Amino acid sequence: MGGSAVAIGWGLAGALLVLTAVAVLVVALGGLGGWPGVATAAVRAAVQLAAVSAVIVAVVGSLWLSAAFVLVMLAVAGHTSARRITRHRTGRWAALPISAGAAPVIAVVLATGTVPPAGIALVPVCGIVIGGAMTATSLAGRRALDELRTRYGEYEAGLAIGLTERESTLELCRP
Repeated sequence: MGGSAVAIGWGLAGALLVLTAVAVLVVALGGLGGWPGVATAAVRAAVQLAAVSAVIVAVVGSLWLSAAFVLVMLAVAGHTSARRITRHRTGRWAALPISAGAAPVIAVVLATGTVPPAGIALVPVCGIVIGGAMTATSLAGRRALDELRTRYGEYEAGLAIGLTERESTLELCRP
């Protein structure tokens, strides 16, 4: 089987084609419309995953390239989370809680030897941890902004009694 968990070859290509055809058929027969979009999305996903796989294969051979890749993952997670929370530039702050959540976990698992300092282990573990921190940050940010929109009168009341903007915001969002 080699060094790959998935046998890359004609069998994989055939499986992808069959599964894509089934998805297109289900959408078409179900009258859901947009079956060409399903086929296009499948092709685009396959091309994107092939490109990312090629980059990861190149990266995991070097600890320095793996560390750089982890930093790129962190930057992408911050950008993605910021975009999910708000359309404004203030969303860029999302990188801070993601880093604050992921960095200690990664440091501990590396320091204890749970994860060896090798690219093949570092990249997936860091990806999982950063992905979890990104999801938590996105959900918390969205929830906080929804709460502020819903309870804006209470926010204004907090300002009226002398609370700072930060204190008034925390009164509503902390719980």
